Amino acid sequence: MKKTLQILNELVVTGIINEYAIAGGMAHFYYIEPSVTYDLDLIVNLPVDENSLTPLTNLYEWANKNNFQLDHEHIIIGGIPVQFIPAYNDLVKEALNNKIEITLFEEKTFILGAEYLMAIMLNTGRSIDNERLIRFINEAVFEEDRFNSIIDKYGLTEKYNNFKKRING
Repeated sequence: MKKTLQILNELVVTGIINEYAIAGGMAHFYYIEPSVTYDLDLIVNLPVDENSLTPLTNLYEWANKNNFQLDHEHIIIGGIPVQFIPAYNDLVKEALNNKIEITLFEEKTFILGAEYLMAIMLNTGRSIDNERLIRFINEAVFEEDRFNSIIDKYGLTEKYNNFKKRING
């Protein structure tokens, strides 16, 4: 993982990506007990035209040029499948803008805040996200007022209330 983080930080320095933050299952490790995950999901801001139909082109060209193996949508970096996900809506863009700097394996890196991860899980609503959201509510340290403010801003309060009704019976 250390090598992966070093290369990700090099991608920022060289301008292949503008910024990134760890999301998905790997980000959850930082806040709750680990669960199974296959890859490292990154939310990224890329130096491309927002209207581009192929925003990851420069990144995949870099991977090919530098002999990084591709596995479907993943680039294998330091032995870890990494999925680069452009910030795809206003919630995710705000989450990236409010990323948290942390140190992992003696490397500076960035992660989405717990409240934003929870709001994204709620918004996405996949079964795995619902399971993880329950775990976050029960296990993670987060600022409830901040979370409520975020879900209110993005029109997710009713969805959250319905979610709580389902899990509480």
